[in-house]
Amino acid sequence: MARRVHFGVMLPMWSYNVYEDVSFAQVAAMARDAERLGYDYVSSDDHLQRGDGRALDSLTSLAALAAQTTRVRLRTTVLSAMYRPPSLVAKMAANIDVISGGRLELGIGAGWKQEEADAYGLAWDGAKGRLDRLEEACQVILALWTQEEATFTGRHFRLQRAKCAPPPVQRPHPPLWIGGGGERRTLRIAAAYADGVDFAAPGIGHGGPLDPLEYFVHKRQVLHAHCRDVKRDPAAVALAAGVNIVLWGRSRAAVEARLASAAAQPGLSEGERQRMGALRGAVETAQEAIATIERYVQAGATHIMLSRPAPEGLQRFAREVMPHFRA
Repeated sequence: MARRVHFGVMLPMWSYNVYEDVSFAQVAAMARDAERLGYDYVSSDDHLQRGDGRALDSLTSLAALAAQTTRVRLRTTVLSAMYRPPSLVAKMAANIDVISGGRLELGIGAGWKQEEADAYGLAWDGAKGRLDRLEEACQVILALWTQEEATFTGRHFRLQRAKCAPPPVQRPHPPLWIGGGGERRTLRIAAAYADGVDFAAPGIGHGGPLDPLEYFVHKRQVLHAHCRDVKRDPAAVALAAGVNIVLWGRSRAAVEARLASAAAQPGLSEGERQRMGALRGAVETAQEAIATIERYVQAGATHIMLSRPAPEGLQRFAREVMPHFRA
């Protein structure tokens, strides 16, 4: 295929209901394996807590990984704009870009797990307020990354002659990704500011078909319409999709039992329960994975991320699937 496909790995920042161990040692080992096996990027998500288990912090973990890797790119998929002031996010991200020699990619979204913010005593807001903050956060982050001295006055955030020094290594700035699929605001914000978009998946709290590929195509169409409205070339925005290889290197019965137990927990949306209880979209063979990725690439995906991989699955995917797209 002519189009370059970028392959990434979602790191085990919490149990995802399939990992026995949640530790930075495991995260670092998977990041190093991903680099050795030829993956293009690794990614951390952003949770303060998940049930009764451990949840590793996203940005500080990436900073540590920056010192333990040399080539693989480092992404957040995605930070909650409600958890940290965007000025602080911009400063920390710029420092990670410096430490890594220019390998950071920053993903951010409006946030959706209110119970985590409540537990930590952080402010929360309704959908409109969170999206207003997300839009201002994009403006603040880009201003700090690209201006020697940034001043900004918004409803929620302010800068007064703020300097981000040292600045990021990448020019004009590290790639900014937006996570989410909200059709009226999130994807319009992405059309205006983002270098890439991750639509997340059905069941995370926004509308669209439940079939993952149909969902991706629908959200891409909405995003491209917003791009045209803001006079931006849709091709300038990279698109990420996911492939679920949770069964590679694991027993189906064991995975189904753990996901069924997790789906029975209180506080989940119906979409989340369906995704966990039915192993929706999980592929079992290399041929299935190749066919799934080909459909996503034909639909416009430029980045493919593996979710919940076991070490054996990570190696098998690199050996049996990735060469098909790099011949």
